[in-house]
Amino acid sequence: MSLFSYLYYMTMDDIIDSFNNGELDVEGYFNDYDTFFNILKKRGVMSQVDPEAPDSDEWQNEYLIWLYSNDKEKFDKYIEKFLGDVEIVNGVPYLILNSRGELAKLFCSFRNELSSDTVETILDGENDWGYYDNTTDDVYRDVIEELTKENLRRLKEYIIDTLKGKQIPTSTEVLESIAQSQGNDYVTVDESNIDEIVDDKETMEELMDDELIDLKGELYSVHSSAYNSAYEDDLYETIWDKLEEFFQGPGEWLTRPHVYKKDTEVQKFRVPIHNFYSNILDYLQDNKAYGNSGTLEYQGGYLEILKEHWECLKVWAPDYPDSRRVDKNINSYFTDYI
Repeated sequence: MSLFSYLYYMTMDDIIDSFNNGELDVEGYFNDYDTFFNILKKRGVMSQVDPEAPDSDEWQNEYLIWLYSNDKEKFDKYIEKFLGDVEIVNGVPYLILNSRGELAKLFCSFRNELSSDTVETILDGENDWGYYDNTTDDVYRDVIEELTKENLRRLKEYIIDTLKGKQIPTSTEVLESIAQSQGNDYVTVDESNIDEIVDDKETMEELMDDELIDLKGELYSVHSSAYNSAYEDDLYETIWDKLEEFFQGPGEWLTRPHVYKKDTEVQKFRVPIHNFYSNILDYLQDNKAYGNSGTLEYQGGYLEILKEHWECLKVWAPDYPDSRRVDKNINSYFTDYI
């Protein structure tokens, strides 16, 4: 039967019902779905198409592709309905998750990379990879020489207060010179000589092995905290560098009412999706003929689509953190210890 004869013997309502019930051979009568949908649009009955009909999985992708070019608002509506983790706000698609760690599903778990389980703990801020204990073998070089003027002044005040009233042996040339100027065979540390003492590495190391042994321990703690925090931040950024393929990080946390529990709020993580529409259209095109398992409705979430149909992300842990970040952390944490 020709298309003309087919349309002659059936009303548009009959055609729509037949289509929604999975009884219409669209490609046989209309050549392709795009032509069919355009005819329905011209007849003003496109709104009667039900993409959630029992057998709609056979043509749902074709329908969504057509909607994208002809009714973007309705396209977005079905995207949000079929993909439970997508929200479109003012034309911007966002991924909505209960936790940031769910993004770890996109990472590989090969032997030489960070595993997806490790990535999850890092993204959630619950990483248990273990801290480096011995981050420096020279706290004078790695901590004192990196202090800002303000922190250096705080260090000098600490030393003067700690050594107040103590007779310091002349174990270095600098201390011997100061003792001579004071007319003693020992040194009394005060404002007049603290700069000279702190500026001399040999003197400070002698003091930190004896009278300032507690200071030495605190400086090791400062460096360890600064180093490990910088390393963890570098790990996080390394992971997000990979995620930038799909998302415009770093995202944000939102407080929203609980779906079922009255007067209860929940935290949701939201991040803009990069190349969302092009990725969705690619998926729809690639899965037009696969029916049920190839539909957005079957997948249920955008994250699941990326996991199953895009190559997994590979990420390696850096050997050591950025020294500039370590130095910045040292000065940020210094007054917490000294």
